[in-house]
Amino acid sequence: MQVVTAARPPQSHRAISNAWLRHGAALAVLVLLALVAFRDCLSAAITVWLVSPTYSHCFLIVPIVIWLIWEKRAALGALAPSLCPKALLLMPVLALGWWMGQLAAINEVQQYAVVAILQTLVLALLGARVLRVIWFPVLYLLFLVPTGEYLIAPMQIFAAHFVDVSLNILGIPHYADGTTFELTTGRYEIAEACAGLRFLIATVTLGVLFSYMTFRKIYKTVLFLLACVAVPLFGNGLRCVGIIVLAYSTSNEYGAGADHIVYGWGFNVAILLVLGLAGYFFRDEFSEKDDIRPAPAAASQSLVMVSVLSAILLSAGPALAWWHDNYFVRPDLTAITEPLRPAGWHTGPASPLWRPSFFGSDAQAAASVVPAGDEAATPADYFVSYYARSRPGHAMTAHVNQFWNGENWILSNVTSVSATFAGEHVQFQEWIITSPGERRMIWSSYWVDGRFTTSLFKVKILQAVAALKGHQGQAAIALSTAIDGTVEDARLRLMETLPALHQLPARLDQANDQTKTPNSPSSEGTR
Repeated sequence: MQVVTAARPPQSHRAISNAWLRHGAALAVLVLLALVAFRDCLSAAITVWLVSPTYSHCFLIVPIVIWLIWEKRAALGALAPSLCPKALLLMPVLALGWWMGQLAAINEVQQYAVVAILQTLVLALLGARVLRVIWFPVLYLLFLVPTGEYLIAPMQIFAAHFVDVSLNILGIPHYADGTTFELTTGRYEIAEACAGLRFLIATVTLGVLFSYMTFRKIYKTVLFLLACVAVPLFGNGLRCVGIIVLAYSTSNEYGAGADHIVYGWGFNVAILLVLGLAGYFFRDEFSEKDDIRPAPAAASQSLVMVSVLSAILLSAGPALAWWHDNYFVRPDLTAITEPLRPAGWHTGPASPLWRPSFFGSDAQAAASVVPAGDEAATPADYFVSYYARSRPGHAMTAHVNQFWNGENWILSNVTSVSATFAGEHVQFQEWIITSPGERRMIWSSYWVDGRFTTSLFKVKILQAVAALKGHQGQAAIALSTAIDGTVEDARLRLMETLPALHQLPARLDQANDQTKTPNSPSSEGTR
């Protein structure tokens, strides 16, 4: 007797449509919940998109992702979504990463964690087979995060060195002072806006999309993406050289003022076109054939269970942050605001010419000091900006915070010095800044839970560790004096002034020594 086994009929179009409706609705609800739960992160990112032209392209990322997914509609229409509950194992790790980013006041870490949570929800609610079809647009969501500000300073230095070498090769006489160049026709500066970060980020963002649509061989993708990094760096250097040479050759008739912006953008667009044409010339021939392996749709009960568990896990991070924010009592900031009275020194008001800009601090102190009996000597100014804890709008390491006003002062040199401060070996960042009326030296350092450092990266790590211990106090400290003689004279003056401020670390420790009570509301502090 012959036994005939009937093959399992493929899922009907209606069954697949119903499955997509259920899973899509569940995913949409969870995404909305995530956006509400992490609304501060979303608001911070959108604010950067609006304020900084460097990241205005981020508004295009979601439309591009939607278009890329729409291009896969035929493959998705033949594939029923499923579930991947194992993906939820990533949620606690991502929630912890988001919270650590909040403790360390690192917006990028928080925002990357939120994007990764959204990507995890896609995998958990739609399944691995669907993710294989739309893997690129899902990963492309990472470009929603505005990051890269830390590259401005090294890119400025690179551009300045490039200009210096190029002018030497061209035989154009000039004097280089940091990022500023003195020529016979005038003064030119490689400002932050001229560092090329906007061009670099835009090129990399477009380059990744271009590689996905053009190449399938790994080595071509790698080479093209390397070119997307190298070409903007050298291209921006050539742009800066070209504008300076044009202004020099025409006695500032061309290339100065707003002209350099127009010429700069024209040059950047030309480079992008050349890069795109070169990539297109080496494109790979391929056809989009997605490997569709039909699988049964998940049961409604399983979908509900995974959705509920996802909602609980993605809410864990904000819930933990809310508990932590209501954990601390109001700090005593008298130790910061009370003036220092060092023996053997005369204190006076801080210089009106130099004033650091640190926003959202809980307390600030500033004054000048000179040896008693020698009030006519050049004074040294000190500045302290204290933050009881980092929170939105109150972050010591926010990019808007500066040790000098960038509109009035130009950085001419930066180095590192070490000195003894309150019996401790402390590293300071030494800045030399110039303005039309004065030249100054600044020594700066950051204080976090009893430790000094000049590294912003180390500050972030110390912030997270200190927050776990309940001591979130941190401060930016700066000591400055006018350079009315040699640089060594100014450096020696600051070195001799440090003993007058020996009470400062103890006062910071006093303000940071907070008593913790679980039911005490937190305070934003007073300024």
